[in-house]
Amino acid sequence: MSSALALAAISCELKIAVIEKQDIVNCNRNPDGRGYAISNSSLKLFEQIGIRQQILQEAGTIKDIKITDYKSAAVLDFLSKEASEKNFGALIESYVIHNALRDKLVATENIKLFCPNSYQDIQFLQNKVTVKLDNETALEGKLLLACDGRFSPLRKLFNIHTTEKNYQQKAIVFNVKHQKPHEDIAYEKFLPGGPLAILPLKNQHHSSIVWIAPNKDTEAILELDQENFVHQLGKKMENCLGEIEVISAKFSYPLIMIEAQKFYHEKMLLVGDASCGVHPIAGQGLNLGLGAIKILQELIKEYLFSGLDIASVGLIEAYNKKARSEAKKMVMATDILNSLFETKSLSISLARDFGLAMVNKIPRLKKIFIKNAGGF
Repeated sequence: MSSALALAAISCELKIAVIEKQDIVNCNRNPDGRGYAISNSSLKLFEQIGIRQQILQEAGTIKDIKITDYKSAAVLDFLSKEASEKNFGALIESYVIHNALRDKLVATENIKLFCPNSYQDIQFLQNKVTVKLDNETALEGKLLLACDGRFSPLRKLFNIHTTEKNYQQKAIVFNVKHQKPHEDIAYEKFLPGGPLAILPLKNQHHSSIVWIAPNKDTEAILELDQENFVHQLGKKMENCLGEIEVISAKFSYPLIMIEAQKFYHEKMLLVGDASCGVHPIAGQGLNLGLGAIKILQELIKEYLFSGLDIASVGLIEAYNKKARSEAKKMVMATDILNSLFETKSLSISLARDFGLAMVNKIPRLKKIFIKNAGGF
């Protein structure tokens, strides 16, 4: 939906078809436990699309990020004001973004939604792509965007190879109510077994939790009764927000990194998690996908206004090069970060603590981290 709206905003002359097998028009998305830390850079795209104000009405604000390591006195404190910014972005629940995008999609004149529909056949001809739908409708276009998720059936259909890593972890996600106000602070606590993220929601006494645990422990954690679950969670939160209460259903998601070896096939481009899905340790997965959409938007805008073919080999190769480069950097960063904090090595643990302390004490280095965290 973000891809379609971003491209529709380039020119009303661009005609875009969205094929979706779920009936998203008549059914709102319900809460699924997931909250996204949306960077300021991504919020600019949402502003261009026309949903920024709508989603910010339901959003929490991130003004400070506190990063701590288990039993270490070192705290890495990222303050948005150190980058001369009001905040690092917003914490917005998945269903809020989905429903806002859907409403905008339906109202956009140069987008046609085929829903609920699925594709039956795809053919790449010399100057066009043809897609046959399950209702016998045939569509023709210049480009096909595969936005069908981390386990993309389209990527598999056209034999695009991937690099994969199963972290043998799951993310347990849910919302809590807490005694103390969160004061727009996000916490990332690196603990034995996996990190715990505490992300501020709009209500000062509500936060979204991402509890990452090994696969072998996840089932036992989810089977705890409410009292014991809250007790274990409280120990991990280190009482930073006082007494807590779980106020939503709990959801769990397997953590698997997938990176496509190329982000295209013929006239088809992979977008979002279909091209690359990363570990959520840095909270940058959706921002990475939105960043790729901005790369594609700028390329299509440049080619369209120069009178060039938007399905040319040059555009496809430029998208592949730029989007893959950004994805590869994020894959490396999240993978290394997860490995560093997962290890039980005493020497690496000491190095981590030293690193956290040093970054906090070197303003220039710290500012680089802050700008990357906020997408400035």
